[in-house]
This record gives sequence, structure tokens and C-alpha cells, in this order.
Amino acid sequence: MAKNSSSDLTAEENLPAAIEDQRSRRSQWPMLVVLAFMWAALWQDMSLSTLVLGVVFGAAVMMLLPLPPVPFADRLNVYHTITFIFYFLWKITAATWDVAVKAIKPGPKVVNSVVAVKLRTQDDLLLTLVGHVYALIPGSLVIDVDRPSSTLFLHVIDIPDEEAAEAFRVDSLDIEARMIRGFGSKRDYALVKAEDRAGDGVVRRHSELDDPIEALGQEENS
Repeated sequence: MAKNSSSDLTAEENLPAAIEDQRSRRSQWPMLVVLAFMWAALWQDMSLSTLVLGVVFGAAVMMLLPLPPVPFADRLNVYHTITFIFYFLWKITAATWDVAVKAIKPGPKVVNSVVAVKLRTQDDLLLTLVGHVYALIPGSLVIDVDRPSSTLFLHVIDIPDEEAAEAFRVDSLDIEARMIRGFGSKRDYALVKAEDRAGDGVVRRHSELDDPIEALGQEENS
């Protein structure tokens, strides 16, 4: 009996992750839409017939050449998404001006540093999007990612001391929070709502929670 229990435990441990189950694969329609528009863009024809053909070829690609499904978020807040877009554009403008001034202004040499930013999320898509946001903002670039701890390592211009590094981390976590409010998962949104309610400035992370995130979600729904 003990041997069978051990075998059952091993079998459970070897089961595919939730991200690979059929429900997750059925949620991949946004990827199909993207592939359809890519097909239409290649043909430079946005007619209905071309889009339908793009859906057909996109579905064939997803079935014949399957990749791990992308876990798209299960919520979208239009107001916070639009707010984030304008904030992102402002960040690009301000960072561009700041880098330009540093490039032409005479004075002490600018000190660059590598800064580690541990994010809240464990969502692969959001982790990637945060990294791309900083790749597009002048003065910072993601050079490495530690996936298990959701930590980004960024090369940042003009970070002379730990105080400046901490200010950059705070700014990075603010950007992540704005993205979560706009289009993050309900699981991540529960973290941000818990931070807002507490108002103590403490960042909640899935890997550091004593209680499961489902408890926070139930509290939010009550």
C-alpha cells in the first residue's frame, strides 16, 4: 500500500501545470487574433476574407506547432489601462529629456548600476511586459531575469548610491502596480488592493504571503 501511495504522489507531481491544461489552451484566442492580423499585415490587405483566412492559418499554426500557452489575464480595466498608457508616454518623454541632458551636460562622470527589482507578480506575461516597458524607457535595460523569484535585473543610468537604487525600485513597483490595475490578473489585483487598504507602504508579493492569495480574493469579493 505504501508503494502505491508513493506512486500516486509521484504521478500527481508529474501532472502538467495548470498553464498547460485544456481550459488554458481554450483561452488562447487573443493569440489567434494577433496571428490573423499579422497574416493580413503581411498581405497588406485588411479585408474580411483575408482576416478569415488569417484565422484559419493561425489556428493551423497553433495546432501543428504548439507552444506553451500564454496565460492572458482574466480582467481588463479600461480606465486604468488608458491611465497607464499616458503615464508610460510621460515616462518615456521625461526619461528621454533626462538622458539627453546627461549626455551633453559637462560635469562628474555618471555612475551606472545594476539594480534588482523583485516584482509582486508570478505571471509570465506581466513579468515580460514590465521588462519590455523598461526596455522602451531610455536609461534602463533588463539584462537578466530570475523567474522563480520574479526578479528583474536592470542596468540603470545614474544610480550612484543605494538611495537612488531604492528610489528606482519604488518607481518600478509603481509601474507594475499601474499595469496590474489596468490588465493584471485577479490574483495580482488582490495584492494591489490589499496594499491600498493597508496604506502602510509595504509591498505584497505572492512568494512572501503567509495566507494564500485566494483568501485575499474572497475578502475583496465580500
